[in-house]
Amino acid sequence: MCKKIYQIAIDGPAGSGKSTIAKKVAKKLNFQFINTGGMFRCYAIALKNTNLDNVNEIKRVLNSSKVELQEDKLFLNNEDVTELANSTSIGKLASNIATMKIVRDICLIQQRQIASMQSCVMEGRDTTSVVLPNATLKIFLIDNIDIRAKRRWEQSGKTDSLENVKKALIERDYQDTHRKIAPLIKTPGCKEIDGSNNTVDQTVNLIIDLFNKEIGNV
Repeated sequence: MCKKIYQIAIDGPAGSGKSTIAKKVAKKLNFQFINTGGMFRCYAIALKNTNLDNVNEIKRVLNSSKVELQEDKLFLNNEDVTELANSTSIGKLASNIATMKIVRDICLIQQRQIASMQSCVMEGRDTTSVVLPNATLKIFLIDNIDIRAKRRWEQSGKTDSLENVKKALIERDYQDTHRKIAPLIKTPGCKEIDGSNNTVDQTVNLIIDLFNKEIGNV
């Protein structure tokens, strides 16, 4: 008898706490955690010195890059690039390359393949709309912009000013919601959660409750 595979997809704007919350939900449910944004950030690092107008060069770099997601660590070609991946500059570049079909296609294949093999909690923009549109539970997280900016500022090691990080997030929101390929949107069936006044654990427990109701374990 085949083991039932469940998928929880968590979407939302940059800095909304998707990674932290998804990791905790995955740990509590003993599911695999998948950070799709981390995948794009790793490829952004790989492509940062590449001519993005040269499709053949992009293909060469992508095909020769090995990206691994291990819990809260990101690896590119066996090197831990977690700190660099969380920097503001790489975040901007990741958003830029995420508009490129060639990059999205390779990530989409990898993400769906991982999610088809075991129960998982996957987070990242377009997870609920494109990657796992038929997930068991789809969550759209939102947060106050000031809270999001402070969170991202702390994640990046406070190497930039909080004001600059907030400005970058506002620009990122606009870019993500207005891009032609897989824009940031709340799709039908998504449960919206505003975590502005919640602790992380409160939001985690709310998602688990919603999941249990979805599969009938009330």
